[in-house]
Amino acid sequence: MPYTTTHVLVGIILIELFRDYFIKDARKFPRYYILIMAIASVFPDFEYLFQLQHLNRGTLHSLITPMIFLLIGTFALRLNIKNKEIGKRHLKLSSIFFIFSVGTFVHILLDSTLRDGAMLFYPFSNNIFGLNLISLIPISQSVTLIAIDTTLLFLWIIWMEFKLKITNYF
Repeated sequence: MPYTTTHVLVGIILIELFRDYFIKDARKFPRYYILIMAIASVFPDFEYLFQLQHLNRGTLHSLITPMIFLLIGTFALRLNIKNKEIGKRHLKLSSIFFIFSVGTFVHILLDSTLRDGAMLFYPFSNNIFGLNLISLIPISQSVTLIAIDTTLLFLWIIWMEFKLKITNYF
């Protein structure tokens, strides 16, 4: 599976692009959502991060996980469920669940395409689906994963410099 850094970087890059090119109004899409996406992007690996032995890898790495977040977000949106504490930060509960849905889906997609694959339809099927594209590169897999992380980090920093002028903060 890709490193945690890869999952976080892909998630925050995607949500930054979404924020700037689709939403376009920063007040409607506060930066807290970027932090939420970073957390959502590693959520399927919580069984590893917190050493939850009772969870099978397929539990959080199946398509059911993003579907659950999508359903909860849809219910929160349809029923207009709000939380005062979240609202103080100009966040919407439904948006948080939608971001978790996208973040977990992107995580599963990365695992399925780059490395070992995932049990996409667990608990209904234990079949692992994946492309293992990393194995096609003739150098070490860990060197390849580090190169991916480094490239993503530099691209994100370059994008932030040209789009957000981060040097103005220094």
